[in-house]
Amino acid sequence: MLEVKNLRFNYGDQELFNNIDIKINPGEHVGLIGINGVGKSTFMNLIAHRLTPDSGEIVWDKNTTYSYLDQHLLVYDDQTIEEYLYDVYTPLFEQEKRMNQLYESLVAAEESSYDKILNKAYQIQEQLEQANFYMIKSKVGNIIQGLGIDVTEKRKLRELSGGQKAKVFLGKMLLEEKDVLLLDEPTNFLDTHHIDWLAKFLINYKNAFLVISHHSSFLNTICNVILALENKQMIKYKGNMDDYQRQKEQNQDTYRKEYIKQQQFIKKTEEFINKNIVRATTTKRAQSRRKMLDKITVIEKPQSEKKVYFQFDFTKSFHLDSLVVEDLSIGYTYPILENINLTFEFGKKYVIIGKNGIGKTTFLKTVLDFMTPIKGKIRLSKLNDISYFPQEIPLCDATPIDYFREDYPLMEDGAIRVILAKYGISGLLPLKPMTQLSGGEVTKVRFAKMSLTPSNLLILDEPTNHLDRIAKSSLFQAIEKYPGTVILVSHEKYFYKQLQMKEIKF
Repeated sequence: MLEVKNLRFNYGDQELFNNIDIKINPGEHVGLIGINGVGKSTFMNLIAHRLTPDSGEIVWDKNTTYSYLDQHLLVYDDQTIEEYLYDVYTPLFEQEKRMNQLYESLVAAEESSYDKILNKAYQIQEQLEQANFYMIKSKVGNIIQGLGIDVTEKRKLRELSGGQKAKVFLGKMLLEEKDVLLLDEPTNFLDTHHIDWLAKFLINYKNAFLVISHHSSFLNTICNVILALENKQMIKYKGNMDDYQRQKEQNQDTYRKEYIKQQQFIKKTEEFINKNIVRATTTKRAQSRRKMLDKITVIEKPQSEKKVYFQFDFTKSFHLDSLVVEDLSIGYTYPILENINLTFEFGKKYVIIGKNGIGKTTFLKTVLDFMTPIKGKIRLSKLNDISYFPQEIPLCDATPIDYFREDYPLMEDGAIRVILAKYGISGLLPLKPMTQLSGGEVTKVRFAKMSLTPSNLLILDEPTNHLDRIAKSSLFQAIEKYPGTVILVSHEKYFYKQLQMKEIKF
């Protein structure tokens, strides 16, 4: 269905891919994995023809259809959610309209043309039945419920948040049933219940898909092929994540041995060339070996996973409750959650869970006074020093250094770079526009800046979105040893269960 041949691509002066060759076959359920910034989303953009490779070929079978859900989805439309989803079936609705027109035309038609008209109408009806036309409402309803898409307020697509748009677009992709689904972090805006539903849907999906995700258990459930992007190459493994882990250890050992062997050969050959290139009797042999060296494909140095160091500096303790809410009702024009009564004790760790759209983020924004409560009381202790990580921030062409300077205008570049490097943002990354960074890299930049704000109350809204395994582990350790109060919103059950947090279900 898809063949990638000799793919090379450089992002600025950084080479991401070095002669990648890979094929995707019908029915393969593929997980694309790799550490943050290695080029997973770039690869997806290349095969979706949103970027042009420096060299090589990306060849789709001419009869293959695909659709693409990316990290930075942009959907601007005046349609309502339901109109957008039902658009998938516009050709079928037009056929139904034509069929009804044929039946209605019988009223004024000559009796001799009845059979001809009825036959045409019956043919259309058979086509509609074969296309499961009369199951459309049920299929759309299943997607809406399964992904937790809120259609009650008849909102237009342009009025939705980034996460809501992503869910609606994902829903339309699933309804379209293209030959290949290209999904970049599809679970980021889904809660646990909806992730489970999506996993079941994809397991039973009769066509192929390629999914980028740092959600290991999700990939383990849905995939029968893993593509690992490392050392500027892509390696294809048969099986799920567990199978990949077993095979990877053996492959890494083989790769390291091949790298060392080639480096020794290159060094020995270069030494021979340097000794013999100027001697009349041996210059031809030296030139021959130089040509040989020029032709070999150099094995990239094995990449080691960059360690990152998340840190939340603590200010002070106190012996009062951090936050108390009484009979709180929250929402916009109308309440979405009512009569909330909660007490958050100082030094305890809490996780707020619940279906997507139920009001978890709205609750955080209300207690932080970014939104006005509809009714009720909020007592946020004045002894709190709050550090808040919102789920989304608007991205612009500012670089990570510019992003720091918004709040720390006198900070020198070198000092900013030192902090960013602790979070894995080094080299040219601090000078790139934030819009050109991967989702995981953006998250790390945000946490790097947040580390400059000492606190005793951490409020984190879906902080693990986009983060790779190493970064999640470091974040976990930072939260675990933090002596202050933590209020976390998360859909990653494995993450918050390990932290043994008190669960608050909305």
